[in-house]
Amino acid sequence: MSDDGDFKKGVQKAKKLMVPLKFNLKNKDLVAPCGLYCGECSAFQDGRCSGCISRKGLCLKYTKVCRIYSCCIEKRGLRVCSQCKEFPCRKFPVFFNTPAWYKEVVGNLRQIEKIGLEKFLEKEVKRVNQLTKCAEKHGLAHCSQCKEWPCKILKRSPLVPD
Repeated sequence: MSDDGDFKKGVQKAKKLMVPLKFNLKNKDLVAPCGLYCGECSAFQDGRCSGCISRKGLCLKYTKVCRIYSCCIEKRGLRVCSQCKEFPCRKFPVFFNTPAWYKEVVGNLRQIEKIGLEKFLEKEVKRVNQLTKCAEKHGLAHCSQCKEWPCKILKRSPLVPD
């Protein structure tokens, strides 16, 4: 068989392996230390990424480990930033350079503190399912392809790493 044929078979096999990731929205590792829910991201949904925690803080958008991940997980041994006595620290406004994103991640972390990771995850899974249904209704693969946001479900720009 040619190298091209082997390559195509390898790509098909990889796609089959990635499909279960797309539907495992309840994985706790999809909640990043900063409060982002990776299950919403187009890179996760189409199988290009498995989330911040599983990638050890290396997002597809960046070429180095995220400073928030490094500080929270590696340096302080915490699960989420809201467990830190310095939360919210000066890293947040720099990393989340728009008020909508900053408000969302800090809000997410406050929710996690209040209701716990499990219940927060349940809420996020419901929201992502709503986003997915809405995108499908508009004939789109992901809400990031929609031109109608902000909308009722998504009040800020979609989570897209690239």
